[in-house]
Amino acid sequence: MPTAILIDGAFFIKRFRTIEPHNSLDAKRATEFLFKCALAHLIEGKREKIKHELYRIFFYDCPPLDKKLHNPISKKSIDFSKSKEAIFRNEFHELLKSKRQAERG
Repeated sequence: MPTAILIDGAFFIKRFRTIEPHNSLDAKRATEFLFKCALAHLIEGKREKIKHELYRIFFYDCPPLDKKLHNPISKKSIDFSKSKEAIFRNEFHELLKSKRQAERG
């Protein structure tokens, strides 16, 4: 039976960072881990291992904030697109997109 998997991006990243804190900003490792976990969910049963066919993985997450904003207290401009988190998330999203294309062949 074809199976769709829905992944909440923010929750996944939070759990990934708990499980592998040393790789918390490694987008390539996060992508590999996501696919490994998703494929593991296709196997059902402890004795009789029934493997379901993967239909699609749906990944839900929003892009990171990429604006420059003004901090009213310090009077400094903050470029959120240059933050480590924004760089990680952008790279992670791009790797997920390219993974999809690579799977098609």
